[in-house]
Amino acid sequence: MAKIKIAQSIFRDYDIRGVYPGEVNKETYYILGRAIASYLKVREISVGYDARLSSKELFAGLTAGLTDQGTDVIDLGMISTEMNYYASGRYGFPASIIISASHNPPQYNGLKIVKKGVVPLHGTFGLPEIKELALKGQFPEVSAKGKIRQMDIYNDWIAHLLTFINPEKIISLKTVVDAGNGMAGPTWEKIAKKIKLNIIPLFFEPDGHFPNHLPDPLNPRNLESLGRKIRETQADCGIALDGDADRMFVVDDKGKFLPGSITCAILAEHLLSKKGPAKVLYSVTSGKIVAEIVGKMKGKAIKTRVGHSYIKTEMKKQNALFAGEHSGHFYFRDNYFADSSTIAGLLMLEFLAEKKNKLSEIRQKYEKYVSSGEINFEVDTPDTFLDNLTEYYTKRNPDLIDGVTVDFGSWWFNVRSSKTEALVRLNMEAENRQLFKEKLTDIMAVLQELGAREKKG
Repeated sequence: MAKIKIAQSIFRDYDIRGVYPGEVNKETYYILGRAIASYLKVREISVGYDARLSSKELFAGLTAGLTDQGTDVIDLGMISTEMNYYASGRYGFPASIIISASHNPPQYNGLKIVKKGVVPLHGTFGLPEIKELALKGQFPEVSAKGKIRQMDIYNDWIAHLLTFINPEKIISLKTVVDAGNGMAGPTWEKIAKKIKLNIIPLFFEPDGHFPNHLPDPLNPRNLESLGRKIRETQADCGIALDGDADRMFVVDDKGKFLPGSITCAILAEHLLSKKGPAKVLYSVTSGKIVAEIVGKMKGKAIKTRVGHSYIKTEMKKQNALFAGEHSGHFYFRDNYFADSSTIAGLLMLEFLAEKKNKLSEIRQKYEKYVSSGEINFEVDTPDTFLDNLTEYYTKRNPDLIDGVTVDFGSWWFNVRSSKTEALVRLNMEAENRQLFKEKLTDIMAVLQELGAREKKG
């Protein structure tokens, strides 16, 4: 066959991702399949795919490449990313792949790869080698093609989820669940039938057109339907999932969004109350409330870099009970150290049922700080910019775990580089609104002085 040109831009820090059909298509996935098989050199690989319109075609191309390179394929069918991680941990497949583009618009698709035990391939492990093989396009001959067999993991998956909670506690709650026509709907539907959970479903049918809203809960526009339904039905809370169901966000009984750091603090408190003192990881962009709550519960809070590949590795090293990110990723030791939106959602409901108060009241205990959220800035060279920022604050002994973090006691900020664009991202937090406004103005002036330009929209 004629050599297919593959765009280098599809190889990202955490995954492979691009626009269909220009950057990713059946032909490129065939080459990726052969490259992945050639690099991993394993006897079999499980493959699942999400509901995107291009996913089945890309699945066909990828699995043709894998089997032509002599690797057997376990076809897991249409599943979520959290199910892909579960499959890797539960069944011990030598490698597992999910075809998905997470929360991106419909024209995108991609894939994530983990080795046995939910060990992610990323920009410094595995993906560069696969990229080199794919761009070269020359693969060794094999003596026999691989075979494809199908496997349904849903029953095992649902049973696994229900081990994290006491189902009797949460069936009295009324919860609106917005799956955004992504991959969370089938799981929540099966849970509701299994334990008679009182949920009001929104957009449970997987649909790659995403006809109701884009599957990105961090955009407030995508939460409008959820907020309205909560108020209309007088529900106890709402849960919003992203497209591939690896991120979870909570909306309270008044339809107000709960920041990821507060959700992380609540989940940490709940798990530590159930399991006893343990280590809890939190990313550098998470609010101070997380470490404070962990300390109050006699746990040990450990700060880590942003990103699932780093967090999974560090969790295993520390044998941590739980880890959370401000971005809505929540990781669990008893889930093979992998992230799961559904486990996070179920534990949140169990916490709420035990407290018996309204979430709009409970949250006030955790809202001690004023936060900026993520503010993006364009820079010419992110690495050089961060070096200059480190030098600017050198007398404050900046924390360089991930980007530059400077803690002044009553306020702190982190600036880290994007993995996909020439951007740096600012997160800042202060003890009160007046101090927040004053210091946000100050730090933005410093960033602009060093050459950063705030990105609008």
